[in-house]
Amino acid sequence: MQKTLGFFITLVVLVLVAGAFWYISTRPSPPPLILKPEPTVTINPDDYPKLQERLAELVGAPDPRTFAKEHGFEQDLQDGKVRVVIEATDPEALEELRWAVEALDGTVETDYENQLQGLLPIKALLKLARHPHIEFIRLPVRPKPDAK
Repeated sequence: MQKTLGFFITLVVLVLVAGAFWYISTRPSPPPLILKPEPTVTINPDDYPKLQERLAELVGAPDPRTFAKEHGFEQDLQDGKVRVVIEATDPEALEELRWAVEALDGTVETDYENQLQGLLPIKALLKLARHPHIEFIRLPVRPKPDAK
């Protein structure tokens, strides 16, 4: 009796597993996801006087990596974020700007006097450029060797 009951339970489990496999294999697959490219955004740099013109152009670029490479600042792009220097209106505003950068999913790397350097999502630059305690947002200055 024990042996028959064990055999019966095993048979039921196998039938259920086979039915599940059959159901999964005959189910229609969902339609493929078609990812549409993000529309190109036209940014007028004059609308963002606190944002370096090159950064405003970067926000509107269809391919930020290619744009940065063409303009010589590809080392400042990292995982969809751009390294910028944020100049505050005064040093007392740095803590508030630190909070603003982090609220926009950015990271503050360092600060000095009235400046912060950090990584920000490219699209967040436009929002940050409207902050009242920001004097200017620019790319970091990179030293260049003398050309002789």
